[in-house]
Amino acid sequence: MSESRKVVSLSEKSGARNISASGKPPVLPAAVTMLKDKATAQLLERIKALFGKVDDSLFAMAERAHGQEEQDGLFQALRLLRVERRNIAEHFIQNVSRAFQVRQEEKTESSFASDNLSLVHNDDLEQLVAADTMVANAKRDFAEPLTELCMRLDTLYSVKVYDKNNPLGPDVICDAFVEAIQDLDLFIRARLTLLKKFEQVVMLQLRDFYEFCNQLLVEQGVLPSLREQQRVARQRSAYNGAPHAASAPTGSAGGVEAGSQPVQGGVAATGHFPPGLVPAAAGVTPMPAGDLLSHLGALQSGSHYQGGSAVQLLNVGELLQQRLVDSNQAASLAKVDSDVIKLVEMLFSFILEDRSLATQIKSLLGRLQLPLLKVAIADKSFFSKGGHPARKLLNELADAATGWQAGDNYESDPLYKEISEIVERVLNEFDRDINIFAVLLESLREFIVRERKRAEMLERRVVDEADGRAKTQAARARVAAVMDALVAERDLPQVVQDWLNKVWNNVLFLTCVKEGTESDAWNRDVRTARDLVWSVQAPMPDSRKQLLSLLPVLQERLREGIEALSYNAFEARTLFTGLKEVYRERFALAQQLAEQREREVAEQVAREVRAAKSAEPNVADKPVAPVVEQETAADAGPADVTEATVDEVAVTEAVIAEAVVTQEVISDTAEDQLPDEPAEVTVEAVQAEPQEVAVPQMEELEQAVAEAEVAAPEQDGLAPLDEDDPHWQMTFRLAQGSWFELKRSEDEQFRCRLAAVIRDIDQFIFVNRNGAKVAEFARLELAHALRSAQLLPLDDGMLFERALQSVIGNVRKKRSEQR
Repeated sequence: MSESRKVVSLSEKSGARNISASGKPPVLPAAVTMLKDKATAQLLERIKALFGKVDDSLFAMAERAHGQEEQDGLFQALRLLRVERRNIAEHFIQNVSRAFQVRQEEKTESSFASDNLSLVHNDDLEQLVAADTMVANAKRDFAEPLTELCMRLDTLYSVKVYDKNNPLGPDVICDAFVEAIQDLDLFIRARLTLLKKFEQVVMLQLRDFYEFCNQLLVEQGVLPSLREQQRVARQRSAYNGAPHAASAPTGSAGGVEAGSQPVQGGVAATGHFPPGLVPAAAGVTPMPAGDLLSHLGALQSGSHYQGGSAVQLLNVGELLQQRLVDSNQAASLAKVDSDVIKLVEMLFSFILEDRSLATQIKSLLGRLQLPLLKVAIADKSFFSKGGHPARKLLNELADAATGWQAGDNYESDPLYKEISEIVERVLNEFDRDINIFAVLLESLREFIVRERKRAEMLERRVVDEADGRAKTQAARARVAAVMDALVAERDLPQVVQDWLNKVWNNVLFLTCVKEGTESDAWNRDVRTARDLVWSVQAPMPDSRKQLLSLLPVLQERLREGIEALSYNAFEARTLFTGLKEVYRERFALAQQLAEQREREVAEQVAREVRAAKSAEPNVADKPVAPVVEQETAADAGPADVTEATVDEVAVTEAVIAEAVVTQEVISDTAEDQLPDEPAEVTVEAVQAEPQEVAVPQMEELEQAVAEAEVAAPEQDGLAPLDEDDPHWQMTFRLAQGSWFELKRSEDEQFRCRLAAVIRDIDQFIFVNRNGAKVAEFARLELAHALRSAQLLPLDDGMLFERALQSVIGNVRKKRSEQR
C-alpha cells in the first residue's frame, strides 16, 4: 500500500491532458499541487529573510552616500520597502504559483527582442543585465538538478516541459521577483542592491531548493531512478566518444580543460549533441563567458573581411557554429550572451546602413564588430554607461568622418589613414583590457584638433567676409530708413540736405557697422540728425528758447561727427557757414514775427479804445488812466521785444561763431560775426513761415530701423512658401554645424556643413571639411532646396546612441504590432 502512493497513475496524466485541451484551466496533478505548496512556502521564507539583509545594506549605503540626492533616494527606498515588503512577497508567490499553469512556449527565439530590448534603456538596461546574469549563472551552476526537475515535471504535465517553461526554473523565479518590484518607484542603486541581495539569498541557494523539489517528486514516485540512468548514459557516452575526448569530463561542467581540445567551452560531440551550437533547451551547460571570449578573440584575429571597401556585417552565430564544427565540439550559449550577440549585430546593422558615413569609412568601422562584442560580453555596463571608452571611441570616429568623401586616392587621405590605423590597433592589440580604447581615443582627439585648426582658419575668413558684407547691406538699409523718415515730404534748406547726405549719412553708417543699432552711440547720432532737421523746421518764434538751448549741444555733436569722418576742413567750414546763415535768417524771422504780433496787439487795443470813446459821450467824467496805461504798454512793447531779440541773436551769434572743424578753421571765424542789425525779412517771407512741422519722434525712427528691409539676393523667381510649410519652418531650426548632402546634379554630390547663419540678410553659408565655402543660400532658396531634396540633412549625433535608440524603437514597434 505504501508503494502504491509513490506511483503516478497514467490515467491521471491523461485526464490532465484532456482538461487542458478543453480550454478550461487544467487541474494540476496531486504531485504537482503538493510540489507547488511546499516549494512556494520555502521560497516565501527566503524572501522574508531577503528583506532583512536589504534593510541593513540600504541603511549602510545611505550613511556612506556622497551626495544629498543619493542619500535621500536610498532612505526613501528603505522606507518604501519596509511598507511594501508584505505586498512584494505576496505578489512574488502569486507569480510563481501562476507559472504552474504551464503552457506550450511559442517562438522562443524571439524572446530576446520582445522581453529584453523593450527594457534596454539606461537604468532599465542595468536591471535587465542583472536579472539575465543571475539567471544564466543559476542555469550553469545548477544544470544537473534543474534538468532532473524538468524531466520529472514533463511526465506530469500535458504539455512539453523544458528549460523555458519550467514552473520552478531560474527564469520564472527571477521574473516573478522582478515583476513584483517593477511598479515600485525605487532609486536605481536601491533597486540594483535589492536584486543583488535576491541573487545572494535566493538564486545562489537554488541547488538545495532543486534537490528538495526533486526529492519531493521522488517520494511521489516520479522517475525515482532518473539520476542512476543519467549516470550510466554519461559513462556510455564517454566510452563511445572520440578518442581525444575520452579523458575529458563531459558532465555538468560543460567544458574541457584548456589544451585538451582545440576549442574551449564545449563538450565533445556525441550522437545526442552534434558538433556546433546547441540550443540552450537541449540540456548542455552554457559556455562560460571566458571561453566565449576566447572564441571571439580567435575569430577577431582571423581574416573574415573581404578586401577593398565592401561593407560587411558578420554573422557571429555562424562563425561560432563553424568554429565548433571544425573542432568537433558541441556547446550552447547562455541567454544573456546570446542576447548581447544579437544586440551588437543589430547595432552594427544600423551603423553600416547609416548614410551619414561614406562607404569606405563604414567598411572600417564594421571591422570593430567583434572587438565591441567582446567588450559587451565582458563588461555588462557597456550598453548603459554612456561614457564607456569603447562607445566614446566609436562615436568620435564617426563624428570625425561625418562629411568625409572618398577622393581618387582616398587611401592616402590623412583622416582615412588615421581611422584605419586605429581599427588595426584594436584588432591586433585588444584582448580583455579596455584601456586601449581610452589610449586610442586620446590619440584620435589630438589628430582631430590638428586637422580642424587648419580648417577653422579658412572657415573663419569665409564667415567674416560674408558677415561683413551682410552688415554693410544691413547698415545701409537702416541708415536709409532713418534718412527717409527725416527728409520725407520736407522742404529742407540745401545746406541741411548737404549735412545729411554728405556727412551724417556716413556717420550713421559707421556707427551702425561698428556699434550696432542697440548702442548708445547709434541713438545719439540718430538724435543728432533729428535735432538738425527739427532746428530748421520748428515754428518760430514759439520754439526760439528751445532752439537757443539746443544749438550749443547740436554744434558739438556736429563737430564730433566731422572729426570722426576726418572730413575735409574747407568743406566743413562751408557747411558750418551755410548752417549759420540759415539760423541768422530764422532768428531774424522770429524777430519780425514777434514785432508783427505786437503791432497787431497794439492796433487791436487802439481800436477797442476808440470804439469805447465813441460809444460813451461823457468820457471825460470817467477814469481813463487804465486805457492810457494800456496804450503806453502797447507802444513800449515792440522796443522791449526788439531789445530782447537782439540779445538772443547775440548769444546765438557767439555759439555759431565757434562752429569749426579744425584749429585752422577756428582762426577764420572772426570775420563771420552776425551783423548788429537783423536781416530784413519781407512780408511774404513772414507769411510763408510754415506752421508746426511734426518731426518724427525717436520711437518712430527706431520702428523704421527695425522694419528696414535688406535687399535679398536674386532668387530666380522662386515662389514664396506658406509660413506653416514644414521646409520653411525647418530653416529656422537648423543648427550651426549641421551636416548636409548637397546634390548639384546626378554626377555632382558632396557633403557640406552649415558654417554660419547671417541673420541680417537671412543668408546661410555652407563649407566643406576643409573650411572652403561650397554654397550659400537665402532663406527661401534654402527652403526650396530642402523641399526638392537638393539638400538633405545628415544625422550627425553620437553614432552608438542613435544606433541603440533605433534598435530599441524598431523592436518596440514590432512588439506592439504583434499585440
